[in-house]
Amino acid sequence: MRLIIVLAILFLFATSLATLLLNDNGQVSMVWQDYVIETSVSFLIAAVLISFIVAYGVIRLIINIWHFPVIWRRHRKMRQYSKAETAMAKGMIALEYGDWHKAEKQLIKSAKNSEAGLVHYLSAAKMAHNQKAYSRRDQYLAQARDLYTEEYVTIGLVEARLLSDDKPEMALAILQALHEQQPKNPTILAEYAMGLRKLGFWKTLSEILPDIKKTRALGTAEYFELEQSYWAGKLASASDQEELDSIWKSLTTKQQYDPALLAEYVEQRIGWGQEVTLQALLEKAIKKHWNDRLIYQYGRLTLGPAFERLKVAEKWRTTIGEENPVLLLTLGRLACKSQLWGMGQSYLKQSLKLRPEVETFHALAQCYEAEGKDNQAALIYKEAILKLERK
Repeated sequence: MRLIIVLAILFLFATSLATLLLNDNGQVSMVWQDYVIETSVSFLIAAVLISFIVAYGVIRLIINIWHFPVIWRRHRKMRQYSKAETAMAKGMIALEYGDWHKAEKQLIKSAKNSEAGLVHYLSAAKMAHNQKAYSRRDQYLAQARDLYTEEYVTIGLVEARLLSDDKPEMALAILQALHEQQPKNPTILAEYAMGLRKLGFWKTLSEILPDIKKTRALGTAEYFELEQSYWAGKLASASDQEELDSIWKSLTTKQQYDPALLAEYVEQRIGWGQEVTLQALLEKAIKKHWNDRLIYQYGRLTLGPAFERLKVAEKWRTTIGEENPVLLLTLGRLACKSQLWGMGQSYLKQSLKLRPEVETFHALAQCYEAEGKDNQAALIYKEAILKLERK
């Protein structure tokens, strides 16, 4: 809009001036010592304009010649950027096709000349990692650290993710260093927490849980899962009954009936032969939340009459409305413990049809042995060995 107004004003000025000159071309005299120059106003204006244009062109030419090296370098740099962007596009396309080698080659070829050089190096490191070329991966990461020192957080996070599978301890060390430098960074907190959970460092994880919740580093569902893993890990790593009971009492009633946490608690108690109250606890929990692991543990209990537990478990079979291999395994174990050999063997065989697990073969063989059918038990053991060999 401004340009239109300026052009309109110039047009009006030029039109007015041309009209005046047509009516009276005027005369201009210039005296310098003994020389006198006389000309018309229109010629003088034309001469001034032409002189200005020529002078402007000469000055621009001199400036361009003077700045030619800079302009050439800039032009060359732009061409390099263009080539780098093209290489990056080819690398991304190769990535989509799963051609890690080509993607790596294209990405690293012009990484130094790209404005997004960091992306080139980190993506190339990922491609090398996918090819298990760990030396090249580490080389690209080192180059990225040298060239982009201010991006140490991004580089560290990528490196930790790449190392998490084959070198989880090293990955955790990198995340710990990043956390020490930026303790409130949500991304670092989330990654650090996952690393601690993976390696079972529950004490350290407990220290950062409040920060994770405060900064909302994880969503509600993810945080619940992390907290659940923390308590399950604590229960599983308890060194004695006293420590286990202390952890268990610190949980809320809702947490105590969480299947994952209850299963860890029961597993520890069964392992130490402390089964008192476990039957009632499992029955109540299974009534609230059907869970295969709790059903499995119910069949492993040894304290008290197995026949009573068998009657309870048979009611569950009608409740779920479908055949469940874990429940059938539990029913088979309880029936065999109750010396109902035929019933137990039938349940175990049904379980094997649904899910042929080695443990179920073993339970069936033990049932035959308890009945005194050693030959039949030997056949079942042989069948279990063949299954293991096929795996």
